[in-house]
Amino acid sequence: MLFTRTPEKKYNIGFDLGERYSQMSYMYPDAEEPRTFSTVPGQEVFNIPTQLTKKMGANLWYCGSEAERHIADGEGTLVTHIFSAALAGRPVSIEGQDYDPCSLLALFVRRCLALLSREVPSDQISCIVFTSARMDRETVEALQKVKGFLNLPVDAVFCESHRNSFYNYMLMSPESMHEHDAMLCEYDGEHAMRVDRLTYNTQTTPVVAYIRSAEYPQLAKAQLPAQKAAPDYVLPDIAADSGTDERDLRFLSILQREAPDNQISSVFFIGEGFKEQWMHQSLRYICYHRKVFLGNNLYSKGAAYGALIRRNPPASASRYFFLGENKLTSNVGVFALRQGRSSYHPVLSAGENWYEAEADEEYILTGGSEITLVISPLTGGQVRQEVIRPENFPSRPEGTARVRAHFSMHTRDELDLTLEDLGFGEIERSTGQVWKFRVKI
Repeated sequence: MLFTRTPEKKYNIGFDLGERYSQMSYMYPDAEEPRTFSTVPGQEVFNIPTQLTKKMGANLWYCGSEAERHIADGEGTLVTHIFSAALAGRPVSIEGQDYDPCSLLALFVRRCLALLSREVPSDQISCIVFTSARMDRETVEALQKVKGFLNLPVDAVFCESHRNSFYNYMLMSPESMHEHDAMLCEYDGEHAMRVDRLTYNTQTTPVVAYIRSAEYPQLAKAQLPAQKAAPDYVLPDIAADSGTDERDLRFLSILQREAPDNQISSVFFIGEGFKEQWMHQSLRYICYHRKVFLGNNLYSKGAAYGALIRRNPPASASRYFFLGENKLTSNVGVFALRQGRSSYHPVLSAGENWYEAEADEEYILTGGSEITLVISPLTGGQVRQEVIRPENFPSRPEGTARVRAHFSMHTRDELDLTLEDLGFGEIERSTGQVWKFRVKI
């Protein structure tokens, strides 16, 4: 008999999915850091335009820069904004035919992974983490549909926000990078600048990390006046230069507001807006006693780290707890009968992404017709109990009111609970009744 060895799945992929551009980074579990895929070997061409071209009159599709080349040759129809179309569920019309936007997005992802296959064989991918600026229920549902269309031989697929990827990147950085806060400035040169400050509360165990964000529309291109103006405030040792770019002055003011002290040890500039040589005074200020990094592949690297943390978590991960905008901030448990005893059973854990948090359990209702939820805030609020009583639940002898409970999150702060009457074997037949509840947590 001939035996063939199945290749070991060892690659973790971070896929930064954007409206205009996307990126892919990958790593081995024991690699020092992720590597970002470049569309031009030997160069740092990381951005893949999020677009497709369908060849006129044929079922041939091209993605990224190749899609642009075929359009330049007059060979087809260019399809852009496929990510936003997938989120909105908006069909895309091409040559008079409507296409499912999630299937088009899946096609784009599949073609990107085909490009990556020259460095990472698809049958050796263990985990993919999609990261995006917007990560909410609509995004997750769209990506679940994309996952269904892909039908890839991948063990696990997850979703996370850009801010979560930023945290992952910092978590996997040297310990010296965790001594003080970190700041990330994202600017595309057209829209408002976003500033994220990652802060560590070292007074707790584990250390709680959280991100405070702010947007600065004064750096949007439409908000920049033709005439130069003085900044709101300039440090005494930095004199305003009459030849200074207005963006430089405004950015200096932002940095002085966001980083007025030495509590920030590392700063990251990402986005097309930082490529031009306009930062002078602002750089001189922020580089004083701080490490400053310029690049555009932090999110895809952070997502690759996220895949590693989920599949092969390093010991350092247990020492930190990230309280991000998509994280559950409370533990949810249940007081119910199991094996004849009323006791507490944990169900959902604080720190999970709310859109991924769900559980299915079976319980016997206490008192014959009720179940008690226990909500324990991690942020220091009061532990509280919510008693759930299904209306018109059939009268049953104590210990025979068996239900199936499905827990999921409607939003970050709202729990959906579905109870289904299971009966109790031959003693009590199931009525098939189902009850739905929404609970604020």
